[in-house]
Amino acid sequence: MKRIGATGILLFILIFAGIAAPILSPHNPRKQILSLSFHAPSISSPMGRDALGRDIFSRVLYGIRTSLFIGFTVVLISLSLGVTVGGMAGYIGGFPDTVFSRVIDILMAFPGLLLSIGIAGIMGPSTLNIIIALCAAGWVGYARYARAMVISIKQRDYIVSATATGKNRFTILFTDILPNIIEPLIVEASFGIGIAIVSEASLSFLGLSSPSTPSLGRMLSEAISVINVSPWMALFPGLTLTIIVLLFNDIGERIRKIYER
Repeated sequence: MKRIGATGILLFILIFAGIAAPILSPHNPRKQILSLSFHAPSISSPMGRDALGRDIFSRVLYGIRTSLFIGFTVVLISLSLGVTVGGMAGYIGGFPDTVFSRVIDILMAFPGLLLSIGIAGIMGPSTLNIIIALCAAGWVGYARYARAMVISIKQRDYIVSATATGKNRFTILFTDILPNIIEPLIVEASFGIGIAIVSEASLSFLGLSSPSTPSLGRMLSEAISVINVSPWMALFPGLTLTIIVLLFNDIGERIRKIYER
């Protein structure tokens, strides 16, 4: 319990830091002061300055904000779309389910990250386009998982009885079936947030995020060429990204163990 508490507290601190970034940031994350380029960490700039003299601490706070916003948004949209489409296909069955299965097989043949890179590359660099690209690849896994669970549950006696009484099929799906598969979906979603954050950082690292929006991935990309000159440019964004993902993975693992009991 102590470990769960510590993980939760750290995650809460990071989420709070992201939400309160405009208040906690000591400097404007976009303000360039070329005379302070590659300035080492100091009292006024605890994480130093980057190649353009921008405060890294302020940019990390806004980077956390960006990562969390995209991570939660992508998982919420992907989960909602995947559960709705996959659940309906699994419950209706027949030809719609066959078509759905073939579409899913085709999409699953492409690595999710590569598909996201392709979509984001075509649409252009922006936060909205990254969300769309990640959702386009992310909903597939939730849909396939929801379909499999719905197929296994719809044969149970209480679902057969509800169908026999003439109850609307969509009502049965959303009131009788989905509540019984919500727990494993929550586990999948908790892991999905960490995956979405890493995916966003990967796309940002490749330059597919908005240049005006501070991003941990873009900060790492900018630090690669000057890592020997100012290692702090890569150290702090990389460490922050690692901690965020590890915390979400740890929370997901502990939620999984709770539901398995």
